[in-house]
Amino acid sequence: MAYCGSCGVSFSDTRTRCPLCGEEGTGERPAAAEAGGTDFPRDRSFLEEVLERQALSRDQKRLIYFEIVSIVFGSALLITLMADILANRGITWSRYSSPPIVWGFLLVGMTGLLGRYPWIVFSILAPTLPLMLLVLDAVDGRLAWFLPLALPLSLWGIACVAGTLGVIAGIRRRGLNVIASALLFTALLCAGIEAIVNLNAGLRPLFGWSPVVALAAVPASGMLFYLHYRIVRQASLKKLFRV
Repeated sequence: MAYCGSCGVSFSDTRTRCPLCGEEGTGERPAAAEAGGTDFPRDRSFLEEVLERQALSRDQKRLIYFEIVSIVFGSALLITLMADILANRGITWSRYSSPPIVWGFLLVGMTGLLGRYPWIVFSILAPTLPLMLLVLDAVDGRLAWFLPLALPLSLWGIACVAGTLGVIAGIRRRGLNVIASALLFTALLCAGIEAIVNLNAGLRPLFGWSPVVALAAVPASGMLFYLHYRIVRQASLKKLFRV
């Protein structure tokens, strides 16, 4: 610990001069230090001191997070629009990049701001996903792939997410069973995606790759459900695995 003979404050030994007045530091505590009250903070940044003094609540931190996300995505949207206008003297390719940026802002921003209320986040994101896909398909003046492909895929994905959230919300004692439920709905999602894509391509709704996903997800889900049940019932894992 070093001291300033002029100010009386203490500071880190890594400094050779007082951070307040620039005087040479000494190893002896001067009389002025007794009247100074508090020591100089040890190399803390200004941001650390401000955050410590403010003692932000969880809601305030969420608002700050939402503000930062808004600035990031707003800047991305503005930069892409300006780059397109300057390069092409009009809005051309930015018509395709703008809707995903806006939906990405909703996804990241709403999840961080309202993460404690998943159903509210879902009610905001669910209708905006097919709307974003509709805008992407309609920017060229005609609808080509939205109705036969994008709409059923997005609705099926929304239904699977809603089912996952509904099952998780109904679980009283959550643990490995949450992951197990998500795996089952993932297998169901993949089966629906393959069936919709095959039907849109004029093929029979035969399953090729989605059963592989199911063969991996369903046994893993069953094992997780079993382990959760044994853990909840306070079973001995050593006896369970015969260790």
